[in-house]
Amino acid sequence: MDGARPRPIDALAVLVAAGLTLATGHRGAVLAILLAAAVPVLWLRRAPLVVAWICAGTAVALPVLSALFPSAVPPPVPGAPIWPPAGPFAAYGVMAFASGARTPVRWLPLAVLALSAFALPDRLPLAGRTEAALALSVMYGRYVRVRERLRAELAEREQRIERERLAGELHDVVTHRVSRMVLQAGVLAMSTGDERARAAAEEIRATGTETLDELRHMVALLRRGTGEGFDLGLPLPDLRPLVIDAARDGLPVELSVDGEPAPVPGQVGRTAYVVVETALAHARKHAPGSGARVLVRWLPGTVRVCVRHTCGRPGAGPPYFTGASAMDLLDLRRQVELAGGTLESGPLPDGGRCVEASFPI
Repeated sequence: MDGARPRPIDALAVLVAAGLTLATGHRGAVLAILLAAAVPVLWLRRAPLVVAWICAGTAVALPVLSALFPSAVPPPVPGAPIWPPAGPFAAYGVMAFASGARTPVRWLPLAVLALSAFALPDRLPLAGRTEAALALSVMYGRYVRVRERLRAELAEREQRIERERLAGELHDVVTHRVSRMVLQAGVLAMSTGDERARAAAEEIRATGTETLDELRHMVALLRRGTGEGFDLGLPLPDLRPLVIDAARDGLPVELSVDGEPAPVPGQVGRTAYVVVETALAHARKHAPGSGARVLVRWLPGTVRVCVRHTCGRPGAGPPYFTGASAMDLLDLRRQVELAGGTLESGPLPDGGRCVEASFPI
């Protein structure tokens, strides 16, 4: 349904209409007029209503002229296949290609075509064949119309899925990297005693935060196709890349989601991602040989992210979050508090460790 350019099949339809016109038994000037009336079928896709009205006008004009000038304009011969010859093509074109027209506008020329066959005297078999051909053409045209609409909807759905996939990949690849940069810049700003270094770190942190907001806006546009609902936030970032990275480094991780996901503010999503990323990084570093589980629980008004890991092999490394890692946990808690959440960390009875963050949504 390109709606404009004729196709080879349209030229074939013109030839078929011309052959049906020859079978009506007309000769001379009347035959020439009828053949000329079949030529517009070539533009059935571009102007289906115009073609239908030309065909309907021909169907009405011939019985009137036959009644006025019986000798000059005879009716079709009794053995003619259908009348008018281009009627079924016009009926098909209106149903299949007249997408912008209202329903009464589409059906009006078809009603004229259907009634015109009964205007011919003593031609009931011809009228019956014509009505059957028109009915089949209408049904097939509606079938083509529905098929093309479904095909367009499926193509749009595929594009939307691809757009959402690209948005997810963009978020996974870029967002958590920039979040780490922002976090490290904030730590540097709080820990350094050099005013110039603190100012530079604060500028880096502010720029990174603005970048995250702009990236979040762009991801929202990609996922939704428009900016509607942007202030409602997005679900949590996809945590599967972190699970894959941990497994690649020798830490098997089980990811579980409990409850119905809901949109969260962008800062909450970024911070939750950093919590999981940091906890798994410490598990890989300080508890080699252990296994971990990441649990995301959606509760009314709250989302909880819990990372548990078992005890590592004896002598594999220092205890979890001790020594140089204690500052990392403190910075992570501050980051969670800035997002409006709370962070808890402690040992487990089996010798492992648990880090749990709770955020309001």
